[in-house]
Formats: sequence, structure tokens, C-alpha cells
Amino acid sequence: MTTGNIWTPIRFSPEEEAAYTARMAGQILALYRLANIISMAAFAGYLLWDLALDPNALPNTGPIRLVIVLIFFAMLCLTYWPPLRTNPGWLPVLGFIAYSIYPTGFALILAELPGGFTAGLSGFLLGMIFIPVLVYRFAHALLILLPLVVLPIVVMVLSGATRFELINAVAWISGGVGFVIGFAYLVDIANRRAFKLERLLDREKQRSDELLLNILPAEIAERLKAGEEPLADHRPSATVLFADLVGFTILSRKLPATELVTLLNDLFSRFDTLVEKHGVEKIKTIGDAYMAAAGLNENSAGHVAKIADLALGMRDAFAAFRKEHGLDLSLRIGVHSGAVVAGVIGKQKFAYDLWGDTVNVASRMESEGLPGEIQISAAAWRSLSKDYRAEPRGQIEIKGHKPQMTYLLKEPV
Repeated sequence: MTTGNIWTPIRFSPEEEAAYTARMAGQILALYRLANIISMAAFAGYLLWDLALDPNALPNTGPIRLVIVLIFFAMLCLTYWPPLRTNPGWLPVLGFIAYSIYPTGFALILAELPGGFTAGLSGFLLGMIFIPVLVYRFAHALLILLPLVVLPIVVMVLSGATRFELINAVAWISGGVGFVIGFAYLVDIANRRAFKLERLLDREKQRSDELLLNILPAEIAERLKAGEEPLADHRPSATVLFADLVGFTILSRKLPATELVTLLNDLFSRFDTLVEKHGVEKIKTIGDAYMAAAGLNENSAGHVAKIADLALGMRDAFAAFRKEHGLDLSLRIGVHSGAVVAGVIGKQKFAYDLWGDTVNVASRMESEGLPGEIQISAAAWRSLSKDYRAEPRGQIEIKGHKPQMTYLLKEPV
């Protein structure tokens, strides 16, 4: 997209030009219909003007006006024809036809009235004022002006107009043409700049929406944009996963900051891909720990299975990651199911988070787990289908709870 200076219409790329054409064509089509309706009313109503100039004008000018009204009515009907509505390229053609019929018919009417070529020339200017808003390119305005300038003069010459009448007509029409050309040029500049601003605003909105979706689930983001506050939900059944790197603290003392962040970014990016693949929500990262959950949407079904598939995928992704980088690290994963409270906190750097006993137990499942294993609670295991295999680990102590039975999730059956 090139902007040029303030007095030059913006030039768009072919893709943007097509979008601009479609955008403007939709507006112009409605204005074109209105212009046809106004033209029909004017050509019918100005029959009274004919009678004011000549009480006996009806037999001469009435049929001409009727034919022109019928032609404009037919053109109005054409605007509802599907091929025309879907192909804006026809609009300039219809405009050219309309502005060929209008000046020709009006000049023929003036030829039938005494002093018509002098008294009625202002009527050509009335038709001109529509042109700048009926086109989406300046060149179209010039195209439509051509018959409006030429045809009335031709009809006047063939009708025997006097030299004074011809000079007077050229003066009136030339003045109107100058106005239309200048106005159409400015409207073209204004429309293109307005479209450019709309596109820029749309891009900024899309970018802000994408950033928001990187922080919040889509449903929560929409509710936040709608102004809902406080934003909190109670979910009676959800599944929470925690994953943590065993040995990463020792490794972080040996590596430069950039290399450390690069490694974490590589691993967590792989986890992010798996989260998206399995339809799970990433909640946050805390240092070298990764938290995700499923079942946070009202229509979310099979959330335990989604987390189980995610955990198995994370284990495989970590194995590949460790092999590629030659790291002496292990991954520990914990999973638990139960009720949670989900919501958004903060005003500036707001965050979507989970609270409740389920979160605490899931965290303990991870911290009390075994390196390289996926430890799940009995509540989570009971909800899994027979397509999964697990080995009982036994009961473990959990702060604030009775000892709980746990299982080590293995490969699917």
C-alpha cells in the first residue's frame, strides 16, 4: 500500500484494491438504488413544470417522461439481480447507461417546451450531483460524465437550438463538470484514506485479540471484552495437570541466561503445540513448571482423557527434547480431577488462574511424583476409560488430606 501525498489517492495492492472495491460496491449499490428512485420521482413530478411552461405539453413530454421512468424502474430492478450484486464491475456500466438515458431524455423534453433550453438547463446540474457518490474510482466519474456532456449538446444541435442556447448550455454543463470532477477526486481520496484507516484498525484489533487469546481462553476473552466483572466460574468437574523439570535448578546455575531461556522456550513451545492439539487450556508457567487444565468450558467433555493424552504427549516430547540437547533432566507430571474455581484477576497485567483443593492436590501429585512418570490421583483414574493403562503406586501423604491412592499412567492399551 502506498500513501502518496495528501492530494493523491492511495494506491492499494491488488488484494487490497479488490477488498476496497467490494467494500465500496456494497455502499454504492444502496445509493444507486436511491438515485434511481429519486430520478423516477423527479421525472414524474417535473411534468408539472412542463405544464407550467406549456399547458398543452402533456402529449409531447408525458410519453418521454413515462419511458424514462420505466427505464429507471427496470434499472432499479437490475440492482437486485444476483449476478450484479456479486459483481461490482457492472456498476460503472449501469451508471454509464443511466447517465446516457437521463441527459438524452431530458434534452428531448426541453426541445418540446417553449424556451426549454434556457429555462431547464439547471436540471442537468441536478443529475450531476449524484455522480461523486455513485462511483468508487475517479476514472468512473469521468466515464459517466462523458455522455452527460456530449449527448445534450448533440440533441440540442439536432433540435435546432440557437447559438445563444448552445453557448448557455455549454456554460452551465461545463461549470457542473468542473464541480463534479473536483468533488469526485476529493471523495476518491477521502474514501481510500478512510478504507486504509479501517484496515489498520482491523489489523490492530486482530493483533490485540491474538495477544488476548495468548493470555486467556477464547470464551473468557470475549466475556472480558464485553465488560463482565468480576469474571469467575465454578466448574464442578475439571482436570488439572502440573509438569516440572527435575534437575533444572542445578542446570540453571551452569548456563548463560540466553541459553537457559532458549531451552525453556523450546520445550514449552512443544508443550503449547500439544495443548492446542488436545483442546486443553494452558494456564501458566511458573519458572520451569507448566500448568494446564481441561473441563473449564461448560461443554467440555472427556476432560480427563484429554489431559491423559496431553501428559503422554508431553512425556514423549520431553524425551525428544532431552535427546536433541543432550540434557541430564527428567520430567515429572501430576494430574488430579475435581471441582475448581476459574477466573481473571488483576487490572493491568491480568491473569487467568485456577483455585481450589483440586489445584493443590494436582500440584502435590507432581511434587510427590517420580521423575519420568505421570502420577495421577484415584479420582482421575476412575474417570479414565479402559483404553488407558496404569500401575498402582500406592498411597502417598498429601498435606491437609488423608493419604491418597495414586497411579502411574502408562502407554494407552
